[in-house]
Amino acid sequence: MREVEFLPEWYPKVRRRKRALTLQAWVTVLLLAALGLWMLLVQRNVQARQVELGSLSTDVSHSETDLQRLEDLQQVQRDLGRQMEIFLKIGRPVETTKIMTTLEQLMPKDMALLDLTLDTDDMAKQAAAANTLAARAAQRNAATASRAGGSSEPLEPRLRFRLHGVAPTDMDLAEFLARLTARPFFRNVELLISHEKTERGHVMREFEVAFVMDLNVAAPAAGGK
Repeated sequence: MREVEFLPEWYPKVRRRKRALTLQAWVTVLLLAALGLWMLLVQRNVQARQVELGSLSTDVSHSETDLQRLEDLQQVQRDLGRQMEIFLKIGRPVETTKIMTTLEQLMPKDMALLDLTLDTDDMAKQAAAANTLAARAAQRNAATASRAGGSSEPLEPRLRFRLHGVAPTDMDLAEFLARLTARPFFRNVELLISHEKTERGHVMREFEVAFVMDLNVAAPAAGGK
């Protein structure tokens, strides 16, 4: 008995095309899902790299800070080396720790030193200066020169100080100068510069003070007032 096909010829083609479209749709969904997963992984990797970059930037910043501190310490070491050369040239050793401690004790509260310069005033220079002054005095008046020569102080090595700092008020600066002057081993205290300075909205008094210390006088005691 012969079978009779009731379906039209185009129907199987339509079914095959529908199955192909369905398969293509599933493949597209899978590809989109894989692409989304890959994008998620890429984004996570980018975030992780950004965190690492931030950490590296922080480390670099800390390294730059440490490098700046190292340079400051090297500058201080060079300054101390120059001061040590000065101390090696003078005849009598000076205990700088006691001097710095004394200066710190004399400074009022909230006063700060920005720079400290030390220099020696040897006897040869003092003798030349004294001879020049005596010659000028002799030209003006012989009697005055005689009195000046009789009252001249003996020549002795001296250490010259030049302080550069800031103080909150004029009263603090005046108090510091008075304390310096009251010390017998600090002589010829002189205020070189004094003017107002504004920094970050704070008004302060910037100053420079010069004085000398006779090296033959006993060094100040560290705990002395």
